[in-house]
Amino acid sequence: MNLTRKTFLGTGLLALGGCRMFNIATVNPRRPKPSERVNLAVIGCGTQGFANMNGFLQDKRVQITTVCDPVLSAGKYSYRSEKTYGRAPAKMYVDAFYKNEDCRMVADFRDVLADPSVDAVLIATPDHWHAIQSVMAMKAGKSVYCQKPMSLGVSEGQVMARVAKETGVTFQVGSQQRSSSEFRVAAELVASGYIGDCKACEIGLPGGNQGMYGHQNSLCRELWPVPDYFTPKGMWDMWQGPARHWEGNAFIQGIHDPMCWRFNSRTGGGMITDWGAHHLDILQWTLGMDDSGPVAIENMEHDRDPNDRIFDWAANYSFDVVYANGFRAHVSNKLPNGLKFHGKKGDLFVARGKLERPESLRKWNEKKDLKEGDVHLYRPEGGVSHEMDFINAVYSGGRTACPCSVGHRSITIAHLANICERLGVSGLKWDPAREQVVGNDAANKMLQVDHHNGWTLG
Repeated sequence: MNLTRKTFLGTGLLALGGCRMFNIATVNPRRPKPSERVNLAVIGCGTQGFANMNGFLQDKRVQITTVCDPVLSAGKYSYRSEKTYGRAPAKMYVDAFYKNEDCRMVADFRDVLADPSVDAVLIATPDHWHAIQSVMAMKAGKSVYCQKPMSLGVSEGQVMARVAKETGVTFQVGSQQRSSSEFRVAAELVASGYIGDCKACEIGLPGGNQGMYGHQNSLCRELWPVPDYFTPKGMWDMWQGPARHWEGNAFIQGIHDPMCWRFNSRTGGGMITDWGAHHLDILQWTLGMDDSGPVAIENMEHDRDPNDRIFDWAANYSFDVVYANGFRAHVSNKLPNGLKFHGKKGDLFVARGKLERPESLRKWNEKKDLKEGDVHLYRPEGGVSHEMDFINAVYSGGRTACPCSVGHRSITIAHLANICERLGVSGLKWDPAREQVVGNDAANKMLQVDHHNGWTLG
């Protein structure tokens, strides 16, 4: 990419005018030399953006050069409404870490993509932005670490996976449980038959559909003036991006205040996609289904209120995920958070920081008891973090713990469950090879994500 940043901005981004897409030829990804640092830009400076940003700061091979968010600085921009986040606090955090003032902050993510010095981006924006920003970044030659759930619907994930393959960029989905030893060991034990024949498991996900961790503004349904932290002018529209505007382009504190957006279908998929992106991903990994998926969703029960436009996902739900070989996973927010596999030799339960094995495996030791013929799953080289695993692949061009196509297959299950909710049906039959619902035209139409306000996936 033989352009200076100034020249590129003048001929590329600024020439776009009102155009929403980044219409340039696809740029090949740059693989830094081992002696060079990876220049990383952070797009989305809220709770998760800060968490991942801190992970990247610990890697001396990385230089965070740019932070981007349409929010300048906002209180309550966190899970528990206790912290101030946005692009200005993010710049202060990065500058304090590096002990300089070199970090650039921008409000429009297209400014990041127009910068040829940026090698990779962290995308930690709300769910409705993931697909468009990821595709634009990949076409601009940027490697992508995209937070989960990586898409708002099946059609977006299909395009993302295709573009990742076509461009050859490094892509890591933020399904960090694949980089945690307890989940890998659990998956290897089950897949290798150490708990005996296993045809079922239970998966516990969180419930709720109004705010997170008691967010104080989550119940407010009134229309409010657009907060002044969306600055400069036009940044409220930028935050909404491809999401359909409300009447009068309203700001509704109950869902638009930072961290509440997940519970409305215009911007998020509720808890089924939020945590399903993690635990359903481990299910797929364990069953060796990274390139495929189940054949049905069955027994869907939920308390979604079809008349509630604001919080339009269920607070309580349960459903079964069924595979062609007869394996069945029962998913519910009434179960303990984690995965419990039922085997003939006992049950195995895994959650973050916890691995409970049957009596026969209490003394099992991975280093001496995992045999050559057992299932050996991907593990980050050197036992590094999910972020560092991504950087390893940016240098090498190799795979990551959770590539784009894998993340797409995992989150598809959650999207199918949500389609059951929205249609009010107890189940769907799914063809994982064709990625189509069998015998339900209405459901197939809902695989498609509609984009608004001039934004297209391209």
